Amino acid sequence: MKQNTKLTYLLLLVFAVILAGTATAESFTAGEICVEAQIQEISPNPVDIDEEFTLAIDLESCGSKAPEDITFEIISIPSDIIVTEDLVTTIPKLYYSTSERHLVYHMRTTPDANPGPHIIKMKLTYPNINLETTKYYDIEVRVTGEDAEPRISSVETNPEYIYEGDTVDLKLGIENFGEAIAKSVSVSLDHEFEGIKNSTIGTLDMNGTQTALFKFKADRSGEFEIPVIIYYEDDFGKQKDEYDIKITVLDKKGSLNLASVKVAPVLPYMGDTVELTMRVENSGDRTINSIRVYADHPFKGLKESFIGTLDPNEDGPAVITFIADEAGEYEIPVTITYIDDFGEEQIETKINIIVLESNSGAGTVAIVLIVLVVIGGLIYNNYRTKKSKDEIIKQLMEGSDNSADNKEE
Repeated sequence: MKQNTKLTYLLLLVFAVILAGTATAESFTAGEICVEAQIQEISPNPVDIDEEFTLAIDLESCGSKAPEDITFEIISIPSDIIVTEDLVTTIPKLYYSTSERHLVYHMRTTPDANPGPHIIKMKLTYPNINLETTKYYDIEVRVTGEDAEPRISSVETNPEYIYEGDTVDLKLGIENFGEAIAKSVSVSLDHEFEGIKNSTIGTLDMNGTQTALFKFKADRSGEFEIPVIIYYEDDFGKQKDEYDIKITVLDKKGSLNLASVKVAPVLPYMGDTVELTMRVENSGDRTINSIRVYADHPFKGLKESFIGTLDPNEDGPAVITFIADEAGEYEIPVTITYIDDFGEEQIETKINIIVLESNSGAGTVAIVLIVLVVIGGLIYNNYRTKKSKDEIIKQLMEGSDNSADNKEE
């Protein structure tokens, strides 16, 4: 009985060994199928805009059995990258378990390619016994671009020296110092005055210059640091750069004017010596220095008078003496010059003078008679007015007395 049991165990062991050997043999015969895609090179890397480059990929067998019916394809590519080869590559068989296949794709970025990372998606498929194996790969291609650099190259104001109350035209020269075209360029001026704060330029080529125009009312004095913001687009998308400019607004201007003009004699005759007195007034809020008055008359004599300094609301005389050697009516140009912190300024005006032909006795008598008649008329009128008033007062007094008498009766 025991011998039969031992024989049975022995037979079972032999049978198990046979089964194990058969399974091992079947496994070795079937083998493991495996394929991997390896990125070998992107050249050049990174890639410039509008530049050709190559992408090299190796398909390697990583199993114990040679794979068959392999498909490798590009399933997604950015619109600004162009591939010259077919997007799908079919490989019937890798004949050895250690075989590999080298794939090279020739590509190019478009002229309007966007800088930054670009993802190319790929898919690898191959049969594995009774199932199909699919593997996905993402490959990053970095595209580089150039920076635009629009900056302020000049600042110009009209008037050059700004006073409180002035309307100011401001011109900002904007120049592109970068290596790419600046598109959709606009400039914003963050000032505190009433006026225009935005200006659109458009496209600015490399080393190109354009002018941004602004207008505002300088309603108060002081020194102002004004932020300037430049908006634009370059190879890297929308950009914004900030700068500052400084503008000085001066106190109100000193204002000179002719307060009065006096001619002595009032009606000069030919041959008379005339004294022309012009009072110049400073009606502004600033002290004005080195004031000169020049009268461009056609007569013999002085033409210029120096006043000097006038404080606010102060006036001073400019006296010019000449001989009226020709009769007629004259319009005389008068120029007032003065010097302030920014140089010499001028104010121009005109005055009129009449020179009579002769100073005859009859003429003098006639003038005297006219004056006497005017004076007499004034005296007579005053007399009549006074007399009329006296009569009215007298009548009122008499009327008052009569009323009183009537009451007593």
